[in-house]
Amino acid sequence: MNEPRISVIIPAYNSSAFIGETLDNLLGQGFDGLEVIVVNDGSADNTADVVASYAEKHGCIRLINKPNGGVSSARNVGIEEARGKYICFQDADDLYAEGTLKAIFATAEEKSADVVICRLRTFNESGLGKFNAFSDKLASMSRIDPFDLQLLWNFLVSNKLYRRSRLVESGIRFPESRYSEEGAFFMSYVFTRPEICGCFGATALYRRHTAEQGLSVSQTVNEGLARSFCRSMDIIYDAAVPATEDMPDDKRAEYLGEIYYKKAYVLVSQFYRLMWHGDDGSVSFCADEISRLLSLMPEGRRDAMLSSDCDLHLDSPCRTKHEAANSPGVSIILKPTKKDAGGFVSGIYAQLSPMFELIIPQSIFESDGFPEEYRGCENLVVLPDKGFSAAAKKAAKGKRITFGRPVETDLRMIRLVYKLKTKLPAAFVDTFFPVLAKGINFALVKGIVK
Repeated sequence: MNEPRISVIIPAYNSSAFIGETLDNLLGQGFDGLEVIVVNDGSADNTADVVASYAEKHGCIRLINKPNGGVSSARNVGIEEARGKYICFQDADDLYAEGTLKAIFATAEEKSADVVICRLRTFNESGLGKFNAFSDKLASMSRIDPFDLQLLWNFLVSNKLYRRSRLVESGIRFPESRYSEEGAFFMSYVFTRPEICGCFGATALYRRHTAEQGLSVSQTVNEGLARSFCRSMDIIYDAAVPATEDMPDDKRAEYLGEIYYKKAYVLVSQFYRLMWHGDDGSVSFCADEISRLLSLMPEGRRDAMLSSDCDLHLDSPCRTKHEAANSPGVSIILKPTKKDAGGFVSGIYAQLSPMFELIIPQSIFESDGFPEEYRGCENLVVLPDKGFSAAAKKAAKGKRITFGRPVETDLRMIRLVYKLKTKLPAAFVDTFFPVLAKGINFALVKGIVK
């Protein structure tokens, strides 16, 4: 049998809802010399049956069944089984834009590249999302220095093609980690100094799941995942130390400092900012680790983080949800209403800033539409309907207060309110802020005297 030109490795666990669409997409690429290896990682649903039906009809598709061992072990099995000149890794629910496999293969051949990086774009049932800015920059480059800082911000495996022979010989494999194992694998390989180039004419499509579909690992918050992420970043740092020994001291310090910054950035954005969706342990762990990393990173990066995340007061982060509930930057008051306020409450707790309190009337709290998962949150204040407005203003602990009505909220709303330095004219608030917050009617009050 002729050697395939590209082997696409797909780890699959309970993926029956999407794997058919992914396989159809690969077959629709019209790429001659394709091998698709689906590693069924002990699925409890009918993933294996779906893939087997495709394999019977299409000789380029192979199904490998193994006991459940995690996505890393599944990808590593795929590496050993692949026969193609090049390897791509794809998740069981992701896609490629038309012509992507042809484009990245042609680029690898033309440039004699060991790694090709293409563009990356999100999508879901609502349509296509934004292109990833770091991927776009890298994809536009003819040659990429292995120590280009932008590589540290482009961990996903789905927009990369690898020369199989060099990857296998390197001995680099996916570590047993539940979070950012892709980054640990990719950067460990990058530190072996392969030839890397970009391909702007190809795009990998990364599916973003909704809560109803089931959140992915990267959308989940708990201490175990936070620690797993840190272990992956430690693998990167430990590999970077010897790999950068021949760098000038200032450049080496900058590079290693960027790893600290990336680690802190993800802990802040993916864990600490979403503390009301996580467990108590994740808050204290992230607070301690963020403080440690801030003390290690270069002054410029540290100052940038403290400034951009000023609503979190990272110079002295809250170590418990109780602390956060008692030091809100913004108090959000939802007055009594006959409208369903459940969506508004969910939108507030989905905010990218956890330093808030939500003050609501008893009638909303007791309504059937109130989200059960937020009833016990310490930053939720419930007051009687009678005399609610006056009582809410008196009870508010935030430096700023905003009155909301039950409409869809932009995820940046609390951060925008927090960063306002002065009270805005009502005409400005009514005209411009609804565009940003999709209908929130802001009534901003600064420095209320209790």
